[in-house]
Amino acid sequence: MKLRDKVVVITGSGGGIGEACARRFTAEGAKVIVTDINPDGVERVSYDIGSVGLSGDITDPATVDAVADLARRTYGDIDIWFSNAGYAGPRQPADLQPDEIWELSWHLHVMSHVHAVRAVLPAMLERGDGYLLQTASVVALAIQPDKAAYTVTKHAALALAEWLAATYRSKGIKVSCFCPGAMLTPMLLTNDFPADHPMLKTAATPEQVADRLVHAIDDERFLILDSDVGTESLTAKASDYEKWVTDIARGRK
Repeated sequence: MKLRDKVVVITGSGGGIGEACARRFTAEGAKVIVTDINPDGVERVSYDIGSVGLSGDITDPATVDAVADLARRTYGDIDIWFSNAGYAGPRQPADLQPDEIWELSWHLHVMSHVHAVRAVLPAMLERGDGYLLQTASVVALAIQPDKAAYTVTKHAALALAEWLAATYRSKGIKVSCFCPGAMLTPMLLTNDFPADHPMLKTAATPEQVADRLVHAIDDERFLILDSDVGTESLTAKASDYEKWVTDIARGRK
């Protein structure tokens, strides 16, 4: 799908990869609606790209409905809903993490996608066209040992995207799941990695990732990866699942 003249909602677009995509998609000719829990980010980005935005908590279905209504009133039918907002949470090795982190992770990484689909899918099905783009993480194909809630809910986000693609692709609905590796965004940089950590040296910038996403949307690929980690993990699971689990338990990549 070409982005030119498409109406695109991007959640979490008040900063990080969402902001980079809002700017890049706009440069491609898309009409982008900005939404984020940070009102200052929404105001800044929507002003910069010459569009509209709405601040709110997208784990609340009422907020999702309000964003969808704003998009339709401003530009018309929504062509692409990019569910991008996420929360990494603190690193807690060998800890299942407290309930509040599980609840936030579940509602943000899974249920906010469900709310979005409920808000936009009926109209897309009526037109026989539309695009559901959802950010999970390379962790959805692997494991992050120090973040239980993040790992589990990102796996669930990928499973939801798989179900949506299998159920609605034949009805004209494109579905993609973006499973990025490390990116130089606040989500990564607030994890207190040392300056010489290898992850910081190989992480992509938000602008690089946004450029890759433009091409992936054009190709309408289901699984969008930006590193070899996800492919290697899938291959390792398929060839010897027991060894894959054992290697992770031993602290090997």
